[in-house]
Amino acid sequence: MRYEDEYAADLPSGFDPESASPAEFGRLFEGARCISRFHSAADHSFVQELAQARLGRSCSYRIDEDGLIEINDSFLRTPVVIRNRVDDLISFQFVSSVKRAEFLGERKNIHDLGPAVIVSAIPRPEFTYRVPRTNETIRHVVVYTTLSNLMARMGESAEDYPRWLREILEGRHTAPRQRVLFLEDLHRELTWPFFHQPVQGHLLNHWMSAKFHELLSIGLQILKNDHAWMDTGGDEPEVPRGDIIRRARTILDREYANPPSLAQLARHLGISGTQLKSGFKAMHGTTVGQYTIERRIEAARLLLNENSHSISEIADIVGYQDHSAFTRAFRRLSGCTPRAWRQSRRVV
Repeated sequence: MRYEDEYAADLPSGFDPESASPAEFGRLFEGARCISRFHSAADHSFVQELAQARLGRSCSYRIDEDGLIEINDSFLRTPVVIRNRVDDLISFQFVSSVKRAEFLGERKNIHDLGPAVIVSAIPRPEFTYRVPRTNETIRHVVVYTTLSNLMARMGESAEDYPRWLREILEGRHTAPRQRVLFLEDLHRELTWPFFHQPVQGHLLNHWMSAKFHELLSIGLQILKNDHAWMDTGGDEPEVPRGDIIRRARTILDREYANPPSLAQLARHLGISGTQLKSGFKAMHGTTVGQYTIERRIEAARLLLNENSHSISEIADIVGYQDHSAFTRAFRRLSGCTPRAWRQSRRVV
């Protein structure tokens, strides 16, 4: 895993990260200040705590050469852009909530739909640029670890994981890939202890190492669940109809970017397509297809807020090959275009 030093630069007024070229980004970092040093930190130590008001409160904790935890609890007032170079890395970013805006006429409602995990796999050297939001609390926990030896270290088989990850591990796909997976209720308080640490001193070393492996294991299990539903047959014990529909929703929450057909999903659940359609509509007030679209747009909003990808990349990540179709769906559900949504989250 390569996670090089992080640098921060002020974001000039009027600078649009969405349309900026790599050269324009690079010029911002002439004389930029270093804010964290992963490689020079000893194992079981903090990389650096950012106490400056302009950069908020964030710290990273080095577990070993294959492990890093980032704990971010920030409120930034000054726009900055952060750059570092990474390679051979997979990360699991756990966020406590996903915000959805709903427009009813001129009335706007904000719904909390969390939690979610953003999984990023980066097999070759890449520069990453992050533009955190200003005047809004940013709270998340990220675990970073080495990608190439992940399966061997964890005693896992790549065959148990989604095809997109296997293609990267086998060297058949070398570009970065990212997925947003919505978590179940049992994960809602997963990151709470990081912001209310129960131990200090030398005990913190053991606690942080244990939490790193906990989050990494949960992230991997979520990926395995994302893959395993397609491989199970229809011989599962009969369960109440409401539980079947909730299982359908769980599958769609994970597979929204590449959802199963209605027939595939019904066959997997052991019910007819008609039962699935009517049961889903009765429980959730929407169709299976519309629910999938809503999940895609929710994931897109989260990625737009994270500000780490272009709009066209986000369209691909959430499952839209036709980028104009993505823009139409986004406008219909959000009341504005993806670009307008991103710009509305910035304070100039």
